[in-house]
Amino acid sequence: MERWRGLKDLVQDAVDGGSRAVERLQKHAAKLPFDLLEQIPPISAPVRGIRLVHDTVVSGVHVAIRLVNRVAGYTIDGVLFVVEQQEGPAGTPGGGEASAPGAPAGGRGTERGRP
Repeated sequence: MERWRGLKDLVQDAVDGGSRAVERLQKHAAKLPFDLLEQIPPISAPVRGIRLVHDTVVSGVHVAIRLVNRVAGYTIDGVLFVVEQQEGPAGTPGGGEASAPGAPAGGRGTERGRP
């Protein structure tokens, strides 16, 4: 089960880090066009508003991605806990040690402090 938890943590970290990187790139890519359009006096005020909406939507989408990623991680932790309890010690069926959901065997905490 530790390998599955490790794999889950790796995928979860990749999604989180990837989302943060893509968010930065999307905002950076839109910066130059917004900067240029804001230099045109008749449209500078509306462009500032549009930039704010753009940046807010981009951030909101990536916050949602990271939230779903976190919820998926907790769900997978729960599934792994149930499977672990059904397998029992050393992969034998039934009678596994009762522990908190997501807690690794042997009572150790996970590297990142998540269940």
